[in-house]
Parts: sequence; structure tokens; C-alpha cells
Amino acid sequence: MKIKFLPLLAVFFAATSIMTSCLDNDVEQITYTSETSITGFSLGTLHIDRVGKDKNGEDGAYVDTLDCSNYPFTIDQINRIITNKDSLPVGTYIDKVITNITYDAGVLAYKPKGSDNDTIWTSTDSIDFTEPVEFKVYAYSGVEGKPYKVTINVHQQEPDTISWKKFDNNPFSAGNLSEQKAVYANEKVYVFGKKNDETTCIEYTKVINVSVPGEKEPKDNPTPWTSVTNVPTDIDTYSATAWGGNIYFLAGGTNKQLYKLDANTNDVTPVGTETFEMLIGGNDTKEELYAVINGVSHTYKNGVWTEDANPFTLFPAGKPFFSNTTTASYNSDITTTIALCNSTTANDTAALVFNRISSDNKWEKRMQNLPLPNLENVTMIYYDGKLYAFGGGYGEIKPFSQFYCSTDNGLCWRPVTECMAFPAEVPDTENPNREYINFPDLYDTHHGNYSCAVTPKLENGTSRGNFIWIVWEDGSICRGRINRLGFTPKW
Repeated sequence: MKIKFLPLLAVFFAATSIMTSCLDNDVEQITYTSETSITGFSLGTLHIDRVGKDKNGEDGAYVDTLDCSNYPFTIDQINRIITNKDSLPVGTYIDKVITNITYDAGVLAYKPKGSDNDTIWTSTDSIDFTEPVEFKVYAYSGVEGKPYKVTINVHQQEPDTISWKKFDNNPFSAGNLSEQKAVYANEKVYVFGKKNDETTCIEYTKVINVSVPGEKEPKDNPTPWTSVTNVPTDIDTYSATAWGGNIYFLAGGTNKQLYKLDANTNDVTPVGTETFEMLIGGNDTKEELYAVINGVSHTYKNGVWTEDANPFTLFPAGKPFFSNTTTASYNSDITTTIALCNSTTANDTAALVFNRISSDNKWEKRMQNLPLPNLENVTMIYYDGKLYAFGGGYGEIKPFSQFYCSTDNGLCWRPVTECMAFPAEVPDTENPNREYINFPDLYDTHHGNYSCAVTPKLENGTSRGNFIWIVWEDGSICRGRINRLGFTPKW
């Protein structure tokens, strides 16, 4: 029924009130409320696109039902706005929505999509919410309430799928770099690498809080690469390690010396007089740095290098180590540090994983129950609370074909088959303008020269950070992030 009948109803209500007031005082008078608030809003069962296995085990699309009654809606009574801060899953149909609404006494009306006239709402109405819909309450007293704008938010991205973007306009200022290792510190990604003339260098790009002309808010896009000046010659590029908010690395040929790169000023200074073979990683929780001196493992703490009580001697030389430290869930005083590299031993089919438990204060070679394949140029990152590894090919495995994930500190590595993945190699014929990034081709084009760093989530209530940065031989960058880690916080 169109709302054009409502004015007649309003006149009737008013007339009724007047007639009642003219009767004898013994007759009870009726006063109608003028409240026009919506006090509750919820959804019923909606339809949603799904992908599942058919009887032949093949992926297929189908339409399922979704109970949306528990999705909370916030009612802003001052601004008359109703919305769900927790968006509905991607693929949810909101063009035919059954609603449950509570409101003050009177008549509730809404303006359907494409109509200029109000319609009386009933609980069986199927309403199109692909655009915001206005609702208003007409009180029995004849008062017309101010309209509420109702918006139903639906995620436009699969929350657990990773999205990628490529930046091609930022070549290294030093030219192509091989033997790379990337580390993150102080809103910048630093890349250590070897130039074509065999000399070494350090370049960095700012990746957080980057001002963009015409934009009110800064972005997380990379700035042009900048060379760090006054660096020592013959840097061990694989030794770069982020620790204590700065970067440490080795340089100096056979008898390497430890250097510190201040991430605030980019100044480089030597640290101590010891000579090293390898730098393994750091443990910020325990304020410890790990290295190999005179062939055995040492620990740096409180400004002093000390040989481990149970010295470890099996770290292979000439390889980049990727390390991560986590705190035990059962005891905050205990940490586990994992270090990973690929093996150069001919018969090794698995990458090398080493672990150090702070309560034991010693390194051990981890015996993997589900081993990580011995990927060429393997990289390990800590992302979304898990360890991920990827890299070049091995055997039948193509380069950058998939991530391997470990949730138990490197004991078991399982290939990730859904969501957390590199883009498909096949172009989308239905969306020819969609950008595809072919990682295997990029790996081959750049001769296997790449590095990777991860920016942490910014702790300022925004949706920024949480990016994976893959830097290629020429300085071009692929940036990825799991979609849900970029959703703006709602609560």
C-alpha cells in the first residue's frame, strides 16, 4: 500500500483525539505518542554465492543460504543512520532482503529503490538494499519522523585471500642487484645486494606514511629507491638482520666485522672488534643476537659476545638465514627462535631448519616431520601469526608456485592450496583489464634474484601495514596482503 494513504490516517488520528477531548470528563481521554524512533533492526536468511566440490570432485559455483539474524546493526539515533559495522561475507545477495524491525507506535514506511513514494513496511517485504534505503516512522499523533538511512555492508573481497599489486616505476638507483636480502626497519624496506661490477650496496624505500599529492591520508606505496652512503666495501649481503629496531650486517671479506645501520639516520658504524663467519639472526624478546665466530655459535647480549655453552657448528656458510622468534603460549619467559636456509648438499631434499629454545640456550638442527622442500633461493617470513616459506623451484615444483606454511615452529610444512597464494598464471578472459602478476615468469626474468620483507601492522587503529614486499633484481616490487588484514577496524 502506498504511503499516500498515510496523510488520511494521520487526519483520522488527529480527529479521533479531538473528538475524545470534547466528551464528558467522565470519558477517558486518549493521548497518542509522538515518538518516531526505530529501536531495533536485523536481517533474516539471505542467499550467498559459494564454491564447492561437485560429485566428481571438481570445483563448482552454487547458491547457498546464510542466516544473518546474528549480524549486529548499529543504530545512530542522533544522525539517524543504521548500518552493520561487521560486513556480510563476500557474495551475499542484498537485492531481496527480509528485515525484522522494531519501532515506536505508529506506521513504518520506506522508500523502495527507484521510487519517489513511500511504502508501508511489513515483515514479509523483500527489499533491495544494493543502495541505502530510507525508513521513517509516522506516529499515531500525526508526527512524521525524520528518515533513517539504512546501509547493509558486504565485503567486496574474500577476507582470507591475498591480493597483489606490482610497482614497476622504482628501479634501483644502483642498477640490477643480485645476492639480495631485504629487511624492514623504521617504516623502510632495506635491500642489501651485489651490483653488476661485483661491488655491494644498500638501498632503501620508504613504505609507510608516504605522502601522496592530492591525498588527505598518507599511503603505503613505496618511494623511489635511495642508496645508503658511506657503507663499508665487500658487504656480506646475506647477513643483513633487523634487530632492536636497527639493522646489523657483516662486511670485510674473510674476517668479517659487525656493523650497525641506524634505521633513523641511516648512519653505519662498526660494532666491536670481533671477526665473524656468519650472522644468523636476532631475538628481540631476549635482546640477543646470534652469530658464528671461529666456527662455533655465539650469543651477543649486553654488549658482550659469549660462546654458547653447547656450541653449534653445523650452520652452512654462504647462505642467507631467515629467522623468527615466538614466545611460548604456556610461558611468556620462554622463546623459540627458528632459523632457515636451503641446503647445498646434493642429496638433501629438504631445506635446513634450526631451532633454539631460550630455556636450553643452544641450537639444534630440527628434524622435520613434514619437511619443507629444498627450494632454490628459499625465503621464510612470519606473517599472520604463521611461518611461510616460498622460493625457486625444486624437482617438479615450479618457482613461486605456492606457499608452504608451518604453525609449529618449523616442525611440519604444508603446502597452502587455497587463499594464501600467488596469482594464477592463466589470464582472466572475462576481465581482460584485470592485472595479473606471473611470479614464475618474474623469477625467471630476474634470474632468480629477489628478496622479501614484511611490514608489521600499524598499532594506531588503522587498516594499514601487514604487507609482504617482494623486491626483484631491477628494483620493481610486488606487494601482497591478506584482504582481511587491510579491513578498516569497525569497533
